Amino acid sequence: MTTKQTFIGEITGYGYDGEGVCRSEGKVVFVPYALRGEKILGEIEECRSSFCRGVLKEIKVASNKRENPPCPYFGVCGGCAYQHTSYQNELEIKKELLSSQLKKIGIECDVKVFPSQKEYGYRNKIRLFVGGQGLCLKRRSSNQLCPIERCLLVSEQLNKTIETVSSFIKAKKADRIYKEVILRQEGNQIAVNFVLNIKNSKVNYQGLYLRLGKNSGIFETYEGECVNKIGNSSLVSKELGLKCSFTPQSFHQVNRYLTNSLYQSAIDNLKGKNIVNCYSGAGVLSGVIAKSGKRVIAIELGASEHEDAEKLKEENSLFYLTNIKGDCADVLPNLKENIDSVIVDPPRNGMDKRVVAALNEFDFKSLVYISCNSATLVRDLERLEGFSVKNVMLFDMFARTGEYEVLAVLEKQ
Repeated sequence: MTTKQTFIGEITGYGYDGEGVCRSEGKVVFVPYALRGEKILGEIEECRSSFCRGVLKEIKVASNKRENPPCPYFGVCGGCAYQHTSYQNELEIKKELLSSQLKKIGIECDVKVFPSQKEYGYRNKIRLFVGGQGLCLKRRSSNQLCPIERCLLVSEQLNKTIETVSSFIKAKKADRIYKEVILRQEGNQIAVNFVLNIKNSKVNYQGLYLRLGKNSGIFETYEGECVNKIGNSSLVSKELGLKCSFTPQSFHQVNRYLTNSLYQSAIDNLKGKNIVNCYSGAGVLSGVIAKSGKRVIAIELGASEHEDAEKLKEENSLFYLTNIKGDCADVLPNLKENIDSVIVDPPRNGMDKRVVAALNEFDFKSLVYISCNSATLVRDLERLEGFSVKNVMLFDMFARTGEYEVLAVLEKQ
């Protein structure tokens, strides 16, 4: 098969990001936005030795699970993968894909699914790119920009902020000054973080701050250094009974409607009193565990996350919490502590081999693995030795997209 070649295919399954899968001329072809049971006309976009990627040109026979996507950018913007079908079908596809990945490494269990309470309007953060036509997302499988006026996945307040910031950039003719804009929300508070192409923007933000209101903060970031230019210096919220404050750069779960369920499930599966939390982020989960009277050692490499975790410890008088700033791969193997349970919540690329080796060596009761990438989760589960998987849960933190969060509970055999 060659690029631009058209083909007729019947969709028989799904790929990792929810693409339809069919065969043509003996090759597997992945076709975004196609559903199982549909007969389609496609066009080859990319051809490799073992598979091809196609583009959906026409639906010859449609699935009864197909729906009209509500977003005008769907199919152009690369963010959403499932707006063309019902939310229930999306959940079933995600469960099927995760179960299939686990089965390939010999893990067969009933995956419990936790749906998002909201299909749309659930995100409290969005990263936008700056182009000549204002704020943009990226096109599917491309670095090309897709100008947008709003995004259905974020709250109405964030959409109003998108409109305000986009107008500001156009009025200032500042598209060459900014690379990205990252918007975050906690309650009625908004943080706007301008990522710069140049070191000193010399932009006056007074007018933008007045439009956004007193519950906003405006920041500039250049080469990783974030500076508060005007307004609130952090976002303050209540999380599981804790007072928390976050800087714009700190990691925090984006779906506030499922975060409590995810963290509570992690806590419910811990054993013993001595807990190590690897890749601990801004410290919310560590703080909740410490508040219950357990002793927690939290390890986090990110500077802004560590600062937020220390602030959380102080503001909530968490005497049983110790925050360590460092790479888990360096810190964990050298811990000389009694450990009952370990939590890991690594970035998308999963755990470092040295972290896996330390977990294999330590004697403890339970391991709770929180993952935003099931592929690296499965890889790491294969590397872990002497563990048995007791439970797997799918939290749909990223509804309508191809992503989801997984919580796996393991015990030492």
